[in-house]
Amino acid sequence: MAKTEIEVGKSLRNVLAEVGAAWKAAEAGDPVASSSRISFVDWAALCAVLTPKRYELIRHLRQQSEPSIRALSRSLGRDVKRVHQDVVALEELGLIERDPETGTVSTGLDEVSSVIRFAA
Repeated sequence: MAKTEIEVGKSLRNVLAEVGAAWKAAEAGDPVASSSRISFVDWAALCAVLTPKRYELIRHLRQQSEPSIRALSRSLGRDVKRVHQDVVALEELGLIERDPETGTVSTGLDEVSSVIRFAA
């Protein structure tokens, strides 16, 4: 099961410290737990990226991959330019994949969990 964790409210300093510690441990040959985590500094940053339309797009791809962005836009009943923008943004986050040879758009996600911090 593919799972991605989304964290909201964690400082960049803390995120970089965690990455640095994992890097040092890996260089030393120590085991490092693999995780797929996306961090946002605040709720507004999360909402700017994970919009309702993008959430709908991910849910659709969870049910059925599409052979192209154009086919995906037809299935969603949306403008192909907007869907392309959404695919690029979600692909950069690693929430969806696009096959470079065939153009197929899909997601391997089964679950996205979130941690939202209200105080630093």
